[in-house]
Amino acid sequence: MPSKNTTYTSRFSKDTAGVPPKIVEDRSIDESGVDGIGLLLTESTTPSEDVCCFMQPSQETVNSIQSISDQAGDRLVMIVNPQWRNVDDALDSASRSGGLFGSVASFLGGKGGSLKRLDDMGFQNVYTIEGYVCKGGNVRLMKRFDSDWAAFAENDSATDYVFVGSSKTRPTYQDVDKMLEDKGIGLKYARDIGLAPKLE
Repeated sequence: MPSKNTTYTSRFSKDTAGVPPKIVEDRSIDESGVDGIGLLLTESTTPSEDVCCFMQPSQETVNSIQSISDQAGDRLVMIVNPQWRNVDDALDSASRSGGLFGSVASFLGGKGGSLKRLDDMGFQNVYTIEGYVCKGGNVRLMKRFDSDWAAFAENDSATDYVFVGSSKTRPTYQDVDKMLEDKGIGLKYARDIGLAPKLE
């Protein structure tokens, strides 16, 4: 039975006589050796069909992403499960401002400069799933390249998620809170002790 990696890469790289492309893993881009960062490369019979996939890259690997992307030309380069958050802290916000202050914030760890570089390279989000807690319960935000953002709340038995709303842009915490309120979904503790209806 083919591995998941073989199945996925065969969608992008053609096989020859039923033999899928060879997959090479390169962990040398993980300088610490403990962050789980890796690079998967296919080696097809036709180099123009090769695919590069960065697994769990951090801001520190953006230079490697730039280098590989430049070498890849029109070939597919993917980023899977990056280690930066979509929500901004103070340094992230400041690093987006540009100028000297933005440069200093980026140097100190703000992700704005890294994200701008990825945007400039043409990277696009094609599938995003995020999770956090709102009103005491688990919430998931999902977006595909061809859809709006969708928000889901975990039911009280933790067996499923209930659709609570959608948005053209990434919904803020406040937007999700309002979606839950509009659906009549109360605070988790209130549902747990019977002061609000259960979320089934």
